[in-house]
Amino acid sequence: MREILEQVKENLERTFDQPGANDLTASIELLETAKDLYGDKGTLLQDMIRALAQANHAKNELNISGDISSSAAFGEAYNAVSHALSSYER
Repeated sequence: MREILEQVKENLERTFDQPGANDLTASIELLETAKDLYGDKGTLLQDMIRALAQANHAKNELNISGDISSSAAFGEAYNAVSHALSSYER
C-alpha cells in the first residue's frame, strides 16, 4: 500500500508543477482499487480520494491563473496523502 501512496504523491507533485500536462484521474482510480482490495482505515482513503478529485478539478485554474484557491486544493490533497503515508508507516 505504501508504494501506491508514494506513486500517488509523485503524480500529485507532477500535476502541481505542470497542471496542463498531467492528470490525477489515474491516481484516483488507483486509490479506489486499493480501497476495494485493502479496505479503508476509517475514512482515510476516501478523504484522500475526495481531496485528489478537488485538486484535479482545480488544475485547470492553477494552470491558467495559479490563484490561491486552486493552490489550496493541491495543498489539501498533499496533506491527505502525507497523512496516509504516515498512517501506513505504523
